[in-house]
Amino acid sequence: MAIKGCGSLLAAAVLAGIAATGTGIDAQATDADKVITAARQALGGEGKIDAVKTVSVVGRTTRTRPDGTSSESEFELSIELPDKYMRRDVLAAMGPTSVYRNTGFNGDGLINLTDVPPSLSAGGNIRVAMIGPGSAPPGVTLTPEQKADLDKRTMAGFKQEFTRLSLGMFISSFKAYPIQFKYGGQAESADGKADILDVTGETGFTGRLFLDAATHLPLMFSWMDKEPLVMTVGGPGAGRGATMMGGGGGVQTFVQGGGGRSGGAPSKEEIEKMQQEMTDRMKEAEAKRQTVEYRLFYADYKTYDGVKLPTRIQQMVAGKATQETTFDRVKVNGKIDPKKFEPTK
Repeated sequence: MAIKGCGSLLAAAVLAGIAATGTGIDAQATDADKVITAARQALGGEGKIDAVKTVSVVGRTTRTRPDGTSSESEFELSIELPDKYMRRDVLAAMGPTSVYRNTGFNGDGLINLTDVPPSLSAGGNIRVAMIGPGSAPPGVTLTPEQKADLDKRTMAGFKQEFTRLSLGMFISSFKAYPIQFKYGGQAESADGKADILDVTGETGFTGRLFLDAATHLPLMFSWMDKEPLVMTVGGPGAGRGATMMGGGGGVQTFVQGGGGRSGGAPSKEEIEKMQQEMTDRMKEAEAKRQTVEYRLFYADYKTYDGVKLPTRIQQMVAGKATQETTFDRVKVNGKIDPKKFEPTK
């Protein structure tokens, strides 16, 4: 029942059938600990997995837009177990220079930073607006209490993101975000069987982890959440409109280049009008969001320092592929610069 690759529609269809219908649920008294032990052995063994302290990844993410087009960008991933996680994505590429976004956590310290190079911001015509997670609507000033609550929810979202990824790597519970496992039966399809682990954690975290009954490797994690918030924003002074997408927690970020009047920087009135438009469209899009199923597929396992790690991960939302991540370079137990995990001030 191995996935031939995250892009395989056949594999996706097989697992979609398992997740959606739960066909062939086996009531045998199989213990969750037995499934976890077999999976960790398949990943390299308890000793090898427990010896992993750091994981560094450089790769590419391909995102599919609502109109069917796609875009590819580089990303960097740094993990220092048990409680440090940082992902750095290219937010916007403008010629040879890029705007980056760093997200993650260092213990209880939040990492949530948009990094605009001086060469782009010096001219005054680059506007970066954060549209969640971890940001207030454009033009809205939060009280200290509201900011603290927003940071708490944003932190929970990043820790859940880390947990979904780490389940395909280690099938472990870390102090950064403790989780519990319960055996959920066995699912069957024409292609084989999968053991199911029901996973729960803090702040309402729930989901189902599917593991190949033959190889014992993780196949997929599924969960329910609000569908991505998608909206198109333009406005006065904008060089171009942009479609913004986000999964689970909402739209992520919006970067707009270009000038306003006669190619210069937008006026205060133009900026305020654009912010109001963004806020109105965000409210309209939020009101239409429904709860749907998300699926994260783990595939193309390769061995690094004695431990098998997935090197291709695909996300599907409501049955449609939305994102595919490829790990091009992976290093286990290498030294990571502590500055990568500096919390945002």
